[in-house]
Amino acid sequence: MNSLSRVCLFIDHKADYVPIFSTVTNLIDIFQKTIILLFKQKETKDPYYAHLNQKSFRRCVVLLIPVLGNILVGIWDVAHKKEVDKKIGHTAAQKNNKAFKKADSHFSNGRESVLTTVQQSDLTLQPTTKQLRRDREAPLAAVQINSLTLQPTTKEFQRDRKAPLVAVQKDGLTLRSALQGLQSDREALLAAVQKNGLALQFAPAELQNDREIVLTAVQKNGLALQYASQELSNDKEIVLAAVQHSGLALQHASLKLQNDREVVLAAIQQDDLGFQYASPELRDNREFVLAAVQHKGLVLQYASQELQNDKEVVLAAVRQFGWALQYASPELRNSRKVVFAAVRQFGWALQYANQEFRHDKKIILAAVQQNGWALQYASQKLQNDREVVVAAVQCNGRALQHASLGLRNNREVVIIAVQQDGLALEYASQKLQNDRKVVLEAVKQDGWALQYASEKLQKDEELLELSSK
Repeated sequence: MNSLSRVCLFIDHKADYVPIFSTVTNLIDIFQKTIILLFKQKETKDPYYAHLNQKSFRRCVVLLIPVLGNILVGIWDVAHKKEVDKKIGHTAAQKNNKAFKKADSHFSNGRESVLTTVQQSDLTLQPTTKQLRRDREAPLAAVQINSLTLQPTTKEFQRDRKAPLVAVQKDGLTLRSALQGLQSDREALLAAVQKNGLALQFAPAELQNDREIVLTAVQKNGLALQYASQELSNDKEIVLAAVQHSGLALQHASLKLQNDREVVLAAIQQDDLGFQYASPELRDNREFVLAAVQHKGLVLQYASQELQNDKEVVLAAVRQFGWALQYASPELRNSRKVVFAAVRQFGWALQYANQEFRHDKKIILAAVQQNGWALQYASQKLQNDREVVVAAVQCNGRALQHASLGLRNNREVVIIAVQQDGLALEYASQKLQNDRKVVLEAVKQDGWALQYASEKLQKDEELLELSSK
């Protein structure tokens, strides 16, 4: 359920008991039931519209009457509470294993009832009798629904190979619940790692050295490489498969493969954080790092200090992703060419540049044209520069909040801002929040902007009508 749907559902439930408010919400409900729901699927997945679909017209109409309608609905709801509670209790008994603990002993011991219940829910068999837990069909039905039910069943049932295989096919990690003999079962382990690669951790040493099993595990989850034998953590095909799934798996590769260019490059392409586990030799290899930062600029973070001070390497990194400027040496963060390249690619990188560039109009213009929010890092003088501020609000209207008070009171600048994002009206001067032309432009862009207009304009009928569209 998305946030908006959740909020609407909450408001609609609570509003039924609040006079006046319920009149408004139920007018909306009637409109949606007669118009909007016609265009929705009959069985909509949205909980809010499913709720509206079930809500009766009679209830909506009664709630249009303030106070009296709320009282009548309240009495109706209380009168039917017991009936609803019974239905909820019946549903809970089918869905929750806790219901077993409160159920009659005849129900708990009934073989047919237990089979029906485990097929309808994710319960365990713990509350049932020992006789039923020894019944091969009941636990098998349970593990088909929820593999965790393997744990409470008898040792005799756990030793039955069919049950663990069903369980691990449902969830590979349930292999830990099996007896040691079954953990050593190659077929069971292969089924487990096909479902969850991390199930490899429960395998005995000889199977952690089984090439097919380990390869299957790392293809499912690269981090399963940490449970492979030392021999297989030095197998290039296996390690490549692991880092292609998770670049961080490089930390579990052998030292030899942490120094392998093909392996390390594959890790970086999957996750630039993987480069931290490359060998010191590769992190200091200019040719390799230069090639790497052209694919993932943030790799610069784990390059040697010498390469973080290499202008060509740093330029390549910030051109790929300006954010990498933060990992350049202090000397290169003071380089105008490097900083300009960084902010053109990612305006927010301006925060990592030397302070002197906050006064450089060309640098600031490049930054705010890429990301209006970069205006916050400009000097006060440039935050009062009309050209700079206009460039910023054209990119992001709400960057107006970082403009000088004078420009937040400039009608032309504010109109440009609210045309890009109506909510920028929040940062306009009080004078302009009371300017009908400015507010009109804001509300055209976003109806919610009316909340930031003056009290007088919030009551303007034309603006109110426009904001509701």
